[in-house]
Amino acid sequence: MFDLVEAIEISQRVRPMNGGFECETLKTPHGGIFGAYQLFQIVIASEMAVPDKRVFSIQTVFANGGVSGDAAQISIETLQNGRSFAFLSVTFRQATTIISRHEVMLTVDESDFLHHRNAGNPPVDLGSWEELQSGLWPRPAHRDPNSNIDQLSIHYQLDVQPDPMITRALLALVSEPAIMAAINTYHEIPASSPGRVPGNVLAQTITLLEPADLVRGVILRSTAQYAGQGRVHGHGNMVNAEGNLIATYSTTGVLRQPR
Repeated sequence: MFDLVEAIEISQRVRPMNGGFECETLKTPHGGIFGAYQLFQIVIASEMAVPDKRVFSIQTVFANGGVSGDAAQISIETLQNGRSFAFLSVTFRQATTIISRHEVMLTVDESDFLHHRNAGNPPVDLGSWEELQSGLWPRPAHRDPNSNIDQLSIHYQLDVQPDPMITRALLALVSEPAIMAAINTYHEIPASSPGRVPGNVLAQTITLLEPADLVRGVILRSTAQYAGQGRVHGHGNMVNAEGNLIATYSTTGVLRQPR
């Protein structure tokens, strides 16, 4: 877990280099680099590379675990950069090892002539939700006590509103472990052996549709659609306190039997 001040400091320490950036990584107990943390940094690097646009969607594959605590490099290939959109192919690597690859679409927001959001029912009675610590989120989150295997709902909130880039980076960060959390909450998964995690994300997609007010908070609604043959798949959405849709995500991962 890291606090918001640290998140902002990290964003300022993404250093330009030829064709991309160099960045730090968090030391982790299992030795690999958190996928959530990579997504956080990919949003920052993409918006630094194309400063007149914001990240709209990221399609990611996590190919290797990497070495946590060691520096990493983010290389960027611009596929197209026009008036309304930019498309980047972004690679997160350590030396010659590719850790993850991200196809990133950035956009310039335009005036609405049609506005439709199908997010389901608005959240109710947030004050009764149960406190928990969730992933890398900088402060305690709250879980809907009516959550079940079909939908795990968690409310994430901050005391202060970050700038828009950090806000989008935090939404990408919090989306990555959500489906695995839904599986872990409602299924008993055998304990992993030392140095190994029982499961991890292999592919992740997030689409950031609307601005998020993190002081009022966002609710992640995660549905684990499938677990079998050592694999996991699910999807979810993020809504604000009024139930308006602000982002969607999907996850494919792997479950490991202890050795």
